[in-house]
Amino acid sequence: MTDPLPLSAPRHRRLVDAAVAEFASAGYDGASLNRIIRAAGMSKSSFYHFVASKAELFDAVVRLLLADIAQRWHPPTPGAFATDFWGEADAVLADLARLSADDDALRALGRLFYLDAPAATPTDARMRLLDDVRVWVRGVIRVGAGSGAVRTDIPAELLADTTFAVLRAVDEWAVGGAGAGDPSVDERAARIPGLLLRSLLTAQES
Repeated sequence: MTDPLPLSAPRHRRLVDAAVAEFASAGYDGASLNRIIRAAGMSKSSFYHFVASKAELFDAVVRLLLADIAQRWHPPTPGAFATDFWGEADAVLADLARLSADDDALRALGRLFYLDAPAATPTDARMRLLDDVRVWVRGVIRVGAGSGAVRTDIPAELLADTTFAVLRAVDEWAVGGAGAGDPSVDERAARIPGLLLRSLLTAQES
């Protein structure tokens, strides 16, 4: 991926950290580029040489956080679920729970992802990620149905889209929705996806 903020490593880190802190604390509409510039220790001329708008900065930061996370984890292909669907699903959920607890970039992304921010470009990073996850979930559901682990009494595409909606709702709850401020939210968020997915997807006995 081409770096959307081609700065030296220290300036790069300061700008990303300043932007995450400002967007997370003030929201998208309330975030101030002037405060971000000051916190990053940049001049306005340097900043606007690389970034044209708040929307462009927000999208660039999301893209950088996603690239950072991708260096340490990426999901298995749908085909990996063919032999042991629920074992693989549990492993993916455990990986995500571990990353949520330990990975600074993932926590930062969670603080920004559900803010009400406009799409900066037709290739907005958040929309692209959601589209990629939706396609991946559909592939996983098809494999699970083919292996007999996932129910087939509901159309696969509808089941996949419902699964995607459930996962997104749990994620939003965990990073800043109904569970915000609850000291047990991380533990509960780690268990809830598996419980919901088994209830929704498990093949029904004849």
